[in-house]
Amino acid sequence: MGKRESIRDRVFTIIVYTLVFLCALICIYPLYLVLINSFSDPVEVASGNVLLWIKGFTVDGYKMALEDNSIVTGYLNSLFYLVAGTIVNLLLTIPAAYALSKPHLGGRRVFTLLIIFTMYFSGGTIPTYLVFRSLGLLNTRWAVLLSGAVSTSNLIIARTFFVSSIPKGLEEAAEIDGASTMQIFMKVVLPLSKAMIGVLTLYYAVARWNSYIPSLYYQARSPEMWPLQMILRKILLLASKVQEFNPELAEYYASLANQMKYAVVVLASVPLLIIYPFVQKYFDKGIMMGSLKG
Repeated sequence: MGKRESIRDRVFTIIVYTLVFLCALICIYPLYLVLINSFSDPVEVASGNVLLWIKGFTVDGYKMALEDNSIVTGYLNSLFYLVAGTIVNLLLTIPAAYALSKPHLGGRRVFTLLIIFTMYFSGGTIPTYLVFRSLGLLNTRWAVLLSGAVSTSNLIIARTFFVSSIPKGLEEAAEIDGASTMQIFMKVVLPLSKAMIGVLTLYYAVARWNSYIPSLYYQARSPEMWPLQMILRKILLLASKVQEFNPELAEYYASLANQMKYAVVVLASVPLLIIYPFVQKYFDKGIMMGSLKG
């Protein structure tokens, strides 16, 4: 029986490692394919010959991307929206979550239900556009910064963390010592919430960096404010329109778009790759802490 169980354990281990390897391959290969495509001849890429290694090595895509003023401007705009937008998200989400975590808050359940309601039903694109227009925010950077300023799911994660992971005794002791609510929040609660803040920073930063819908809706007439994702979208649309209306130039623009789009995708991934190692150590810990209690 012992030998038979040992064989079963080995078979089970082999199956587990095989599945993990396949899952890792499924996740990594698309990223690897984009990377080798960015350094390959666009003709080879278009013909589908680039699958495992670079063919026709070239860095023309990166040269064109870095020489294109609109791409450089879009890159800088994306960095601005990443940093400023994430700061706005954290400044609004964390205090609101802390307030909702307090049992003595009047109307706490009503506020929580109203916030959760927005996860299933929103005002819609047109009403939101009309609100932004009435506030004079169209074609401004504030339109992007305030769009999606608070994520309901992230707010719930933060509220659950404060309820389950911050000892009430510490807050009571600080209150007895004469600390105000703001002092307790700033000097007691926030230093103990680094894990949760790291998680929210990662979530918001990824969402900000990958977002282009707010710019598409609210900055249509201000291309100088577009993020990098909008510039990439313009490149792809340009290639498709040229191919449709001017077949003679289609091959040239398709080659140009292919060279640039993969290079821009690789360049667009760099900031997140830089940020992630600094917040990764808080990621698992923060998620587990925030999931202990509802």
